[in-house]
Amino acid sequence: MDEIIGDIDTSAVTETKYEVVVRKKVPYVTSFLFHVLLAFGATLIIIDLLFLPASGASDEMKTAYFILVIPEVIKQTLYISFIGFIIVLPLYLSARIYKKSWISFFKDKISIRGKRLNIIIPLEIVTKVYCMDPKWLNGESREKLTIYFKQKDEKFVRVRLKHYVQAEEFMRDLLQYENLSFETYDFNVSPAEMDEE
Repeated sequence: MDEIIGDIDTSAVTETKYEVVVRKKVPYVTSFLFHVLLAFGATLIIIDLLFLPASGASDEMKTAYFILVIPEVIKQTLYISFIGFIIVLPLYLSARIYKKSWISFFKDKISIRGKRLNIIIPLEIVTKVYCMDPKWLNGESREKLTIYFKQKDEKFVRVRLKHYVQAEEFMRDLLQYENLSFETYDFNVSPAEMDEE
């Protein structure tokens, strides 16, 4: 899927290309599957609360409790939610497509190219850049540098650096764009109301 926005000067700021992973979502399908998965999961958690009185009992007592105490409607809802969760989970995971590509920094744009992927982000439409470099509790990096490019239309392009050893060089090249607004985090947080590209 090609996505080229505008004709812009292609003189590179840096000669270096960085291998990244771009998360592409299938519009509407991903959102729908996520909400269905959430509904099935919430139903399973709520029904699990009905089993609290029998939680300390033996397996035979739990079985008797399920057969004799739990209403038939709840049992059917449990079966449907369990089967639905198992079916929808792999569908949702497969709808979130991760594509390997290369990011390059140019004077007036950022280019992300890969197999059947071509995203050009003109700098004038980027309103903010979120840099996530999450750390473990002991302060060590998780080595998963993720960048969100927020655009004027409130959409986001999300990329994760494939080789963390290039993180320092990558950030140095990215920070050359002095007109962009940057926010950095040392934990994973998604910008609010995100609609990823």
